[in-house]
Amino acid sequence: MDPVEILDILGNENRRRILQLLSCRPFYFNEMAKRLDLGPKAVIDHLEMLERAGLVECYRDDRRRKYFRIAENVVLEVAFSPHSYGIRTYRPRPLVRPEPTRAVEGASRVSSGPKAPVGSVRGAVRPPELEEVCSHLRELEVERLRLRGLLEEIASEEMVVRRLATGLIGEFASDEMEAEILTVLVSGESGAGALARRLGIPAPVVEEKLRDLAAQGKVQKRGELWTI
Repeated sequence: MDPVEILDILGNENRRRILQLLSCRPFYFNEMAKRLDLGPKAVIDHLEMLERAGLVECYRDDRRRKYFRIAENVVLEVAFSPHSYGIRTYRPRPLVRPEPTRAVEGASRVSSGPKAPVGSVRGAVRPPELEEVCSHLRELEVERLRLRGLLEEIASEEMVVRRLATGLIGEFASDEMEAEILTVLVSGESGAGALARRLGIPAPVVEEKLRDLAAQGKVQKRGELWTI
């Protein structure tokens, strides 16, 4: 999935509302349009865009009624600071637990495969099992907060290192273009074309500058990618 495309798609409030609605359960078209108070054509256009991006998929129930649901788990991360800007998407890997509890196994069976409309699995989860599932969710929330704290520490340290790198680049870069190219390459290797698009500079100009930097020993080329 292209993170830039997904970010652009999510820039529309109604598409975000559709995804928020589908995060609860699958919906068929008319039900979705009524719930969101949107015109049929608008809903169709939004769903088609979400389907093309791989965020939403459709299936038919026993009565051949067409349902829409979120296609898969996706995490979109956007991070920016005075010295960096980045967007990425990834699919979270499921946790591997050696001996899942009976409640978690039951919940997995209920949630696996196409989600059925509310009410079709009534009675599948008994109150004690539901309590155990809620307890497990609370444990996961504690772990998530712990990991968020760790990520914040890493992000803070990363900003310090980036400020240091920016200062060093400013000391030995011969001009602004060189400084911009080196600043981008601090975040990782990149092709000349991607650099040109990122900086808004014609590709031939960037390629010539990269060759100059390579001659000075400031950058090197590995295959089709440039790196510091």
